[in-house]
Amino acid sequence: MINTDEFVRRLNDGSRFRIERADGREATGTYRLLPPVEHALGQVVGYFDYEKPCLTIRKLQAKDEFHDDELGLGRMVFLLHLSGSRRIELGSAHQHELTTPTLAVFYQPRGLNKRSVWTRGANELSLSVGVWPDRLSSLFGFYPICFPNFSGLDGDKAEAFWYSRPLPYALMSAAEQLLNPSIHPLLSKSHISIKSQELLCLSLSTLLSDGELLSRSDLALNRVEHVKTMVDANLNNPPSLAELATTLGVSTQDLSDELRKETGISYAQYITERRMKRARLLLEGADTPLKRVAYEVGYAHASNFCTAFKRQFATTPKGARGR
Repeated sequence: MINTDEFVRRLNDGSRFRIERADGREATGTYRLLPPVEHALGQVVGYFDYEKPCLTIRKLQAKDEFHDDELGLGRMVFLLHLSGSRRIELGSAHQHELTTPTLAVFYQPRGLNKRSVWTRGANELSLSVGVWPDRLSSLFGFYPICFPNFSGLDGDKAEAFWYSRPLPYALMSAAEQLLNPSIHPLLSKSHISIKSQELLCLSLSTLLSDGELLSRSDLALNRVEHVKTMVDANLNNPPSLAELATTLGVSTQDLSDELRKETGISYAQYITERRMKRARLLLEGADTPLKRVAYEVGYAHASNFCTAFKRQFATTPKGARGR
């Protein structure tokens, strides 16, 4: 495993910015990235930790047109463009002009070049949070269904991903709190970490509320995986299919069809199947009272549970426990 200094070096490999570690008066893990003085004023301040979400605050003013390149490491970036202008070229497939307050979320595959371009006189104020895709699951307890299944630390998925929309007020407000902190210096590192996760949460909330994004055909498998995750996490009281469909931005019938195509059974049958499999594990793994097992998998009455269990496995819960 590389350390944070090596991670920052790789993150800035090929860049025209000069890296400096901040002194001891600032939060641990603070770095400054200084642009070439002949081309721009200002700096980029990064709060970097190899394994955690990394916050970057960019304040730049271009003296003339210049560009900067960054080689992809396979990370997700949540960019809050607050003011000014910048053009981002993510490989040859994506070229985007940021001129108004914008939320941009993108995945930069390993080895893919990202070029930032500033025109003469352009300025920029922005914040971004970078994170390894597999960290999203551990941070939030599920993998966001708005994204394809990107790889983790190796970043070996070839396709880039880009999403942008006007910056929501909640994100603008959270960004302003980071730019103008009122916090004791001893708490600055914790404050940055917490606020970075807040920006991630608010950004993901925006994406998960975007019906047009979520209705993309390539997300069908992700939607089914989300349904499975939500059922397993709430076996004693699973959400209705209509509730899940609303969350995922598709119709109930479309979600039902996607689930049946993947599993071969209906949503209600899938819930029963998962409940029975979980019950069998509970019965075989410990001497858990039958009523408790029934409750854990969503049955208020043990008699109903026993009937469903025998229908599924052709044996009683007592018989399964004895095996």
